[in-house]
Formats: sequence, structure tokens, C-alpha cells
Amino acid sequence: MSKRKLVAFGGYDASKPRVRLLLDALRRRDALAGEISIAVWDGVEDKSVAGKSSALCAALKLLLGMPRALIDLIRSGDSSDVLLPYPGTPDIFAAALVAKLQGRKVVLDAFLPIHDTIVGDRAMVKAGGTVSGAIRLYERLGFKLADIILTDTDAHADYFASEFGIDRKTFETVLVGAEDLFAPVSSPAPIDDLLAIEPPIAPDAKTVLFYGQLIPLHGMPTILAASQIEPDDDVQWIIVGKGQLQSELEQFLHSNKADNVTWIPWVDYERLPDLIARADICLGVFGGSDKAARVIPNKLFQQLAMGKPVITRSSPAVDQLAQRYPAAIRTVPPDNAQALAAAVESALSDGDGLSGLPAETLGQLTPDAGVERLLKRLARP
Repeated sequence: MSKRKLVAFGGYDASKPRVRLLLDALRRRDALAGEISIAVWDGVEDKSVAGKSSALCAALKLLLGMPRALIDLIRSGDSSDVLLPYPGTPDIFAAALVAKLQGRKVVLDAFLPIHDTIVGDRAMVKAGGTVSGAIRLYERLGFKLADIILTDTDAHADYFASEFGIDRKTFETVLVGAEDLFAPVSSPAPIDDLLAIEPPIAPDAKTVLFYGQLIPLHGMPTILAASQIEPDDDVQWIIVGKGQLQSELEQFLHSNKADNVTWIPWVDYERLPDLIARADICLGVFGGSDKAARVIPNKLFQQLAMGKPVITRSSPAVDQLAQRYPAAIRTVPPDNAQALAAAVESALSDGDGLSGLPAETLGQLTPDAGVERLLKRLARP
């Protein structure tokens, strides 16, 4: 069985840990033949709040860069298959034509659903309308062109197969995992040494950390409501992020005397491990959407890799992990502030039993096993 390599192609977003981790896993197996990248997302830090002008600019960059990229793809020969990292659907309509003519397989990393994200989760487009239908058709047609489709969870693969009428065997689950940057820290720095916060957080305060885009999937209203249920002066809720629901967070902080909530719009990615190391409890996602039920967010892998206990919503995607590692992951019903508040209180109390993931199990939460399965499939005639 001959070994096949992959060439990464298209306007993929290298700022996403998903993309970097996937490519790194291929490099470790000497299975990445090269990269043909179109710089589409340069200068766009937060795609969740990118306006129409940013989206049009990205589309124009992709359109202008595609001819040169396709020429490079043709010249790369037919000895490697084609990988379209996230978001690869816009690239597949051109890349698949070249790949098929050269007898190469096309691997699409679906990662996050387009229609469900825009229409269902973020409600940016009215469901059932013409635009909604066009987005769904566009995504379905793109998926039909792929030989293998990568997803981050089995639940996402089940959804895509059912939603778009695609054979379930087309999909391969590759976990996101966490970068080497996220590793246990024996002596975390005081919180005020990491961040300029006014008023300062007490050195002995217990901290509950949320970080991520402020989008509906993450359940920010649930987190804020939970923070105000019998608030404890010795517990500080730290929220790091910006995005679609930022105005609601600002309104909450303005309208409530929430001295136990600290909001920090931005922290450099390289400083996140220090912040996680200082936290007593880390939070996942709590939204009630169908999409929220299908994801294991990248930050859960980061937090677990650093040996931190995590509280997140119960879902088909995460429940399997929670059952395997009950001391590290606690789940609560979605959109349930009361349950989240109770779980935090219990986790911070003595003798609760919630603790970090043992170091020897971290190797099971990487993309490597899924990448190995992918390479075996590509090697088959």
C-alpha cells in the first residue's frame, strides 16, 4: 500500500488553531507535500464581527488569487492528493476540477457548517428565505465534490450526512486538539501580573475563566446570569473576548452592579496559557442551538491540555469525553444559568472531586489518530 501525501490548497485561515494543528499532524507523518495558500484573511482578526466590506474584500482576494494558485496546483503534479483546510468550501469548485482531471482525491475539512452557522446559530440570515436556500445549496454542492470530508466530531459528521444526503462513509473525524503552547504550568503568575485590571482582582480570589468569541454558540447570556446567582465575593468571573454579542455584554455590565465580573476584550494568543494556568475553573460553551450540541470547542482541548477542570454544556459531541474523564469535565444542561452556577459552586468547594486531566491521557485528545485513518484511506486504490 503506497503512501499518499497531501498538498494544502486555497484561502484557508491559518490563524485558526484547527488549520495549524491539522497541518502539523500531517507534517509529523511526512505527509504534507506542500502549501499553496491564498492570503485571504490577512488583517481580519475576528471573523465573527467582520462586516460586509471585509467579506467582499476576502472574496475579491480569493477570486484574484485563484488563477495563480490553480496553476501552481497543476504544476505540483498528480503524486499528491489535495487538502482544502478550513474554510475550504469556497475553494472546492475550482480545485476539484483540477484534481479530478489529474486523478487526485479531494479532502475537504468542513469543520464548521456554513448554513447552520449563518442561518441557525447566528441568525444573520432569515431561515427559509431565498438567501438561506442559496447558502444551503452552495454548501451541499461543495460537499458533493469532495472524496473525503473531515469533521471535528462524529456528531458533525452525522449532521452533514443527514442534512445534505451524503454517504456517512465519506466522513472522517479528526479531533482539533491543542497546540504545544498549552501545557501545565507549575507556578502560575498572579492575575494582575498578567493583565492590567482596574480594580485589581484579589490575589487569593478564585477565578472562573471564559474566553472566546462572543457569539450565540458560547452562551454568554447564560454565563452572565449564572455569575449573578448568589454571587460570592471570593469568586471572580473573567470574560475574555469580543464579537457579535459584545453590545449585550456591555449593556449587562453597565446595568448591573456586577463587581464579580471582569471583561477583557482581547488577550494575545501567546498569553492565553498564563491566563488559563491562573484560573480555578474554565468554561466551555452553553448555547442551546443544534450547532452547539455538535461541537467540541478548541478551547476545551487547550484547557484540558493544561490540566484544568472544565464545565461545559451537555451534548452528544462532548458527553463521550465527559464520561471518559468525569474528574476533568463536568456538563450542565444548555441555556441553564442555575445549573451552571451550581456546578461552579460545587467545583470550587472542597472535596468536590473535579480536577484536571491526567497527563498520560492527553495523547488521546489530538488530531493524530484521525489523520492516521485519513492517510490509510488515501492509500487505498
